[in-house]
Amino acid sequence: MLKPFNMTFFRNISFYLAILFILGACSSVSSLIGGRHKHDYAQNFETMQTYNFNPVPDLLSANPDFIFVQNSGSRLAIENAMAMKKIRKERHLKPDFWLNYYFTGEQGITVSQLNEVFNYNLGLAWDDQYGTGKGIANSKHHFSSHTLIIDFVSKNNNRLIWRGSAPTSLRSDDNENDKRTSLNKAMDIILAPFPPENNFESLKTPVFDE
Repeated sequence: MLKPFNMTFFRNISFYLAILFILGACSSVSSLIGGRHKHDYAQNFETMQTYNFNPVPDLLSANPDFIFVQNSGSRLAIENAMAMKKIRKERHLKPDFWLNYYFTGEQGITVSQLNEVFNYNLGLAWDDQYGTGKGIANSKHHFSSHTLIIDFVSKNNNRLIWRGSAPTSLRSDDNENDKRTSLNKAMDIILAPFPPENNFESLKTPVFDE
Protein backbone atom coordinates (compact mmCIF):
# COMPACT_ATOMS: atom_id res chain seq x y z
CA MET A 1 0.00 0.00 0.00
CA LEU A 2 1.36 3.41 -0.97
CA LYS A 3 2.02 5.90 1.84
CA PRO A 4 0.19 9.26 1.61
CA PHE A 5 2.19 12.12 0.12
CA ASN A 6 3.98 14.08 2.82
CA MET A 7 3.43 17.79 2.08
CA THR A 8 5.64 18.88 5.02
CA PHE A 9 8.58 16.98 3.57
CA PHE A 10 7.96 18.55 0.16
CA ARG A 11 7.82 22.07 1.65
CA ASN A 12 11.08 21.48 3.55
CA ILE A 13 12.84 20.26 0.41
CA SER A 14 11.54 23.26 -1.57
CA PHE A 15 12.76 25.62 1.15
CA TYR A 16 16.30 24.23 1.17
CA LEU A 17 16.46 24.21 -2.63
CA ALA A 18 15.44 27.87 -2.65
CA ILE A 19 18.18 28.70 -0.13
CA LEU A 20 20.77 26.91 -2.25
CA PHE A 21 19.60 28.81 -5.33
CA ILE A 22 19.90 32.16 -3.56
CA LEU A 23 23.37 31.34 -2.24
CA GLY A 24 24.46 30.27 -5.69
CA ALA A 25 23.17 33.50 -7.19
CA CYS A 26 24.98 35.56 -4.55
CA SER A 27 28.18 33.65 -5.24
CA SER A 28 27.87 34.38 -8.94
CA VAL A 29 27.36 38.08 -8.29
CA SER A 30 30.41 38.21 -6.03
CA SER A 31 32.53 36.52 -8.68
CA LEU A 32 31.22 38.87 -11.34
CA ILE A 33 31.98 42.00 -9.30
CA GLY A 34 35.49 40.83 -8.54
CA GLY A 35 36.40 43.60 -6.11
CA ARG A 36 39.35 43.05 -3.76
CA HIS A 37 39.79 44.96 -0.51
CA LYS A 38 42.46 44.82 2.20
CA HIS A 39 43.32 47.14 5.06
CA ASP A 40 45.37 47.72 8.19
CA TYR A 41 43.22 46.41 11.04
CA ALA A 42 44.78 48.80 13.55
CA GLN A 43 43.85 51.94 11.61
CA ASN A 44 40.87 54.05 12.68
CA PHE A 45 39.37 54.95 9.31
CA GLU A 46 36.46 56.82 10.85
CA THR A 47 38.77 59.76 11.57
CA MET A 48 39.88 60.06 7.92
CA GLN A 49 37.90 62.88 6.33
CA THR A 50 40.35 64.55 3.91
CA TYR A 51 42.79 63.32 1.24
CA ASN A 52 45.00 64.46 -1.58
CA PHE A 53 46.82 62.70 -4.39
CA ASN A 54 50.43 61.77 -3.83
CA PRO A 55 52.94 63.12 -6.37
CA VAL A 56 53.27 60.69 -9.28
CA PRO A 57 56.39 58.48 -8.84
CA ASP A 58 59.08 58.71 -11.50
CA LEU A 59 58.39 55.10 -12.53
CA LEU A 60 54.85 56.09 -13.53
CA SER A 61 55.46 59.45 -15.17
CA ALA A 62 56.30 57.79 -18.51
CA ASN A 63 54.20 54.63 -18.07
CA PRO A 64 51.80 54.41 -21.06
CA ASP A 65 49.09 52.58 -19.07
CA PHE A 66 49.18 55.20 -16.33
CA ILE A 67 49.14 58.04 -18.86
CA PHE A 68 46.16 56.39 -20.56
CA VAL A 69 44.12 56.06 -17.38
CA GLN A 70 45.01 59.63 -16.39
CA ASN A 71 43.82 60.93 -19.75
CA SER A 72 40.66 58.83 -19.46
CA GLY A 73 39.44 60.86 -16.48
CA SER A 74 40.55 58.65 -13.60
CA ARG A 75 41.20 61.51 -11.18
CA LEU A 76 37.75 63.00 -11.73
CA ALA A 77 36.14 59.58 -11.22
CA ILE A 78 38.07 59.14 -7.97
CA GLU A 79 37.21 62.64 -6.74
CA ASN A 80 33.50 62.14 -7.48
CA ALA A 81 33.45 58.77 -5.72
CA MET A 82 35.27 60.19 -2.69
CA ALA A 83 32.84 63.11 -2.55
CA MET A 84 29.95 60.61 -2.43
CA LYS A 85 31.67 59.13 0.64
CA LYS A 86 31.86 62.66 2.09
CA ILE A 87 35.66 62.58 2.03
CA ARG A 88 36.91 65.87 0.64
CA LYS A 89 40.04 66.71 -1.29
CA GLU A 90 42.37 68.92 0.75
CA ARG A 91 44.42 71.17 -1.53
CA HIS A 92 46.12 73.49 0.93
CA LEU A 93 46.56 71.87 4.36
CA LYS A 94 47.96 68.43 5.14
CA PRO A 95 45.25 65.83 4.47
CA ASP A 96 44.30 62.92 6.74
CA PHE A 97 45.78 60.52 4.18
CA TRP A 98 47.36 60.39 0.73
CA LEU A 99 45.91 58.54 -2.26
CA ASN A 100 47.69 56.64 -5.05
CA TYR A 101 46.13 54.89 -8.01
CA TYR A 102 47.33 52.48 -10.66
CA PHE A 103 45.97 50.84 -13.83
CA THR A 104 47.38 47.48 -14.89
CA GLY A 105 46.80 47.79 -18.65
CA GLU A 106 47.40 44.62 -20.65
CA GLN A 107 50.12 43.07 -18.50
CA GLY A 108 48.81 43.03 -14.94
CA ILE A 109 51.10 43.44 -11.93
CA THR A 110 52.02 41.58 -8.73
CA VAL A 111 51.54 43.03 -5.26
CA SER A 112 55.30 43.21 -4.67
CA GLN A 113 55.86 45.05 -7.97
CA LEU A 114 53.14 47.54 -7.15
CA ASN A 115 54.55 48.17 -3.69
CA GLU A 116 57.96 48.85 -5.26
CA VAL A 117 56.46 51.38 -7.68
CA PHE A 118 55.21 53.47 -4.76
CA ASN A 119 58.08 52.56 -2.40
CA TYR A 120 55.68 51.75 0.43
CA ASN A 121 56.56 51.41 4.07
CA LEU A 122 54.79 48.12 4.81
CA GLY A 123 55.65 47.86 8.49
CA LEU A 124 55.14 44.60 10.37
CA ALA A 125 52.83 42.06 8.69
CA TRP A 126 50.56 44.70 7.14
CA ASP A 127 46.92 43.56 7.07
CA ASP A 128 47.84 40.68 9.38
CA GLN A 129 44.91 40.19 11.74
CA TYR A 130 46.09 37.06 13.51
CA GLY A 131 49.89 37.34 13.51
CA THR A 132 50.41 35.00 10.55
CA GLY A 133 52.51 37.45 8.54
CA LYS A 134 50.52 36.78 5.35
CA GLY A 135 49.17 40.26 4.63
CA ILE A 136 48.22 41.17 1.07
CA ALA A 137 50.97 43.79 0.85
CA ASN A 138 53.53 41.04 1.43
CA SER A 139 51.93 38.43 -0.83
CA LYS A 140 52.51 37.27 -4.41
CA HIS A 141 48.97 38.05 -5.56
CA HIS A 142 48.76 39.05 -9.23
CA PHE A 143 46.33 41.76 -10.32
CA SER A 144 44.86 40.86 -13.71
CA SER A 145 44.89 43.12 -16.78
CA HIS A 146 42.70 46.24 -16.96
CA THR A 147 42.41 46.47 -13.17
CA LEU A 148 42.09 49.80 -11.36
CA ILE A 149 43.82 49.88 -7.97
CA ILE A 150 43.37 52.54 -5.28
CA ASP A 151 45.74 52.83 -2.29
CA PHE A 152 45.31 54.93 0.84
CA VAL A 153 48.60 55.88 2.48
CA SER A 154 49.56 57.27 5.88
CA LYS A 155 50.07 61.03 5.80
CA ASN A 156 53.44 60.90 7.58
CA ASN A 157 55.53 57.91 6.55
CA ASN A 158 54.18 56.45 3.29
CA ARG A 159 52.68 53.49 5.15
CA LEU A 160 50.10 51.56 3.14
CA ILE A 161 46.86 51.36 5.16
CA TRP A 162 44.08 50.45 2.68
CA ARG A 163 43.92 48.94 -0.81
CA GLY A 164 40.93 48.39 -3.08
CA SER A 165 40.83 47.14 -6.66
CA ALA A 166 38.34 46.16 -9.35
CA PRO A 167 38.56 44.88 -12.93
CA THR A 168 37.36 47.30 -15.61
CA SER A 169 36.25 47.16 -19.22
CA LEU A 170 38.44 50.19 -19.97
CA ARG A 171 40.07 49.95 -23.40
CA SER A 172 42.07 52.40 -25.52
CA ASP A 173 39.53 52.35 -28.37
CA ASP A 174 36.57 53.23 -26.10
CA ASN A 175 34.82 56.54 -26.62
CA GLU A 176 34.94 59.11 -23.83
CA ASN A 177 31.51 58.20 -22.46
CA ASP A 178 32.40 54.49 -22.24
CA LYS A 179 35.65 55.34 -20.45
CA ARG A 180 33.82 57.43 -17.87
CA THR A 181 31.20 54.73 -17.35
CA SER A 182 33.85 52.03 -16.87
CA LEU A 183 35.84 54.11 -14.38
CA ASN A 184 32.75 55.10 -12.40
CA LYS A 185 31.61 51.47 -12.12
CA ALA A 186 35.07 50.42 -10.92
CA MET A 187 35.16 53.19 -8.32
CA ASP A 188 31.73 52.19 -7.00
CA ILE A 189 33.04 48.65 -6.43
CA ILE A 190 36.37 49.76 -4.98
CA LEU A 191 34.96 52.21 -2.43
CA ALA A 192 31.79 50.24 -1.56
CA PRO A 193 33.22 48.81 1.71
CA PHE A 194 34.96 52.01 2.82
CA PRO A 195 35.36 52.83 5.65
CA PRO A 196 35.98 49.27 6.87
CA GLU A 197 34.91 48.32 10.35
CA ASN A 198 37.68 47.76 12.89
CA ASN A 199 37.66 44.15 14.05
CA PHE A 200 38.48 44.79 17.70
CA GLU A 201 37.00 47.45 19.97
CA SER A 202 40.42 48.00 21.57
CA LEU A 203 41.77 49.19 18.22
CA LYS A 204 39.20 51.94 17.69
CA THR A 205 41.70 54.68 18.45
CA PRO A 206 43.90 56.59 15.99
CA VAL A 207 47.23 55.00 15.11
CA PHE A 208 50.03 57.53 15.40
CA ASP A 209 52.92 57.26 12.92
CA GLU A 210 56.40 57.08 14.29
